[in-house]
Amino acid sequence: MDILSEVLDTIHIKGALYFEVEAAQPWVLVNPPMNLIGSFMLPELEHVIPFHIMLEGQGWAKSDDNRLAPLKLESGDVVMFPMGSSHSLTSDINNWQGTAADASFYQQTAAKKQPFTAVKLGQDGERAKLVCGYIGFNAKPLNPMLRTLPKILVVKEHVSNEGLMKQLLLSTLNEMGKSNEGARNIVTKLTELIFTQALRQHIENHTNVDDHSWLTAVQDEHIGKALKLIHQDPFKKWSLALLANKCGMSRSSLAERFNHYVGQPPMKYINCWKMQLASKLLSDGMSIAGVAEHIGYSTESAFQKAFKRYVGQTAGEWRTT
Repeated sequence: MDILSEVLDTIHIKGALYFEVEAAQPWVLVNPPMNLIGSFMLPELEHVIPFHIMLEGQGWAKSDDNRLAPLKLESGDVVMFPMGSSHSLTSDINNWQGTAADASFYQQTAAKKQPFTAVKLGQDGERAKLVCGYIGFNAKPLNPMLRTLPKILVVKEHVSNEGLMKQLLLSTLNEMGKSNEGARNIVTKLTELIFTQALRQHIENHTNVDDHSWLTAVQDEHIGKALKLIHQDPFKKWSLALLANKCGMSRSSLAERFNHYVGQPPMKYINCWKMQLASKLLSDGMSIAGVAEHIGYSTESAFQKAFKRYVGQTAGEWRTT
């Protein structure tokens, strides 16, 4: 299993509500921030990411960060807003004036528990069709990837891996037309694959060495090697000296470069990752004593103290959330 797959495996991803949007130019779609509507979309999940699939036509997308330029969307493209920020889509790059739907709209729509909700907007010009969805994560801030995702992430259909994204989209749309529980479960799994593919493409096409990002760190020759070593054997008795030696770097160079990309020192990252793995094992039903032994703690009490320090909850409290 590669590093990205392993990190994603610790995150519980759950597809939620989907909107089918039929738009006619001129049109503007304004999405409120997830801290206002996320609890309606995916109750009890800690982080919600909105995404939009441009099925037909074209448009533009931008986040609420005015420092980021609008991005063009064409048929087959997917745009995600990983930080859950407010954002807009439009048919005209010079027109972003629109009004977000009231929170009650999302609450009432989510309560219907339907796989699809149709929305029409715009006037009578050239038409476009979109699918808007939400991805929810049951993950604490420990997860290294979620902390450093970009504000806006676009997957271009024409450069996706051998048409994989298009195949995933078509399969998802087919299942969304069904109303049974099995179809909803399949949609969730397909949504996970779409999200994973989006991140993989972001890694392959993102080469800004000055970017402070876990995703960029994976690509770095030295820090990528350090991360690979850590994730291959997370319960090894690592020290900064041992890790630096295996990466062919001095301790100071490794510490500085690792902190630059990942945002925390190597040893803190290792301990946080161990607790991320511990939280997954607890969620999967392993006993607290079993988890403590599995991740290398000599006593359950020592594990409990470490878990509380890094997670902010006791292991027992975590299992009940």
